[in-house]
Amino acid sequence: MDTDLLRTFIEVSKTRHFGRAAENLYLTQSAVSFRIRQLEQLLGVSLFTRHRNNIQLTQSGEHLLPYAENILQTLGQAKQALQRDDAQHQLIIGAPQVCWEMGLQQWLDGWFSEQHNQIMRFETGNREQLCRQLLERSLDIAVMTEPSKIDEITVQQVSEFQLCLVSRTPNITTGMLADQPVIWLEWSTNMSAAPLPAELSQRIPVLQTSSVQQALQHMLKHGGVAYLPRHLIAGHLKNNELHFVEGAPVLPRPVYIAYRTGSEQQAHLASLLNRPLYLGTQTV
Repeated sequence: MDTDLLRTFIEVSKTRHFGRAAENLYLTQSAVSFRIRQLEQLLGVSLFTRHRNNIQLTQSGEHLLPYAENILQTLGQAKQALQRDDAQHQLIIGAPQVCWEMGLQQWLDGWFSEQHNQIMRFETGNREQLCRQLLERSLDIAVMTEPSKIDEITVQQVSEFQLCLVSRTPNITTGMLADQPVIWLEWSTNMSAAPLPAELSQRIPVLQTSSVQQALQHMLKHGGVAYLPRHLIAGHLKNNELHFVEGAPVLPRPVYIAYRTGSEQQAHLASLLNRPLYLGTQTV
């Protein structure tokens, strides 16, 4: 069973509200609802009674709750026990797919070449998963494009990059966006709060992905518009394979390193944070 389903179930049971559970888990409300439906289908029972502003556990939900909590607690303890022996020399680093594609590994490769007897493991996940892994001590460092709001996690901005709205078709202006298919790159849960052109608001994307390369290849083959990192598409812009959408704002996106406050890996963290992280032409 996917443990994310159990974590979502527990959060909804605590908040008795799909919207608040979504905020706490850094998910959309539709994603929370989908996970609950998945769990109900898997178990063959209804877990909640749903009425307007009134979500209650069913009898089956009440029975499942202590088992779900015990499963997650036991799994966390098992992970800690298995990783304790390797904690001194193994550094576990996680990031969203998009950060790996933008050059994160090259930054880590430079640091790794200066270390002795160091073992690294790379993980890929969204912010919700990375923050949970930090708290569970199954991850030492997370690189994210959004800061964590969890008190036990320390966050430091290390870089910044630019997102530019581009199209395969030249001479597209913001006034023409209503007729353009939209490709949506999942940078963060707060992307909808960015100063996007009004013509992109509430649009249903033809493709939604967490991969820059998937978004780029789809655009080059099928057209449309997408916000993509400027430094990764510079060659396509130079070769006139892609073009800026005239009048569209450039969106700066910060990059953060997050780690457990009081982490046992303070020495490694200090040396990493002292290395500039270059994404495009900007560092912080």
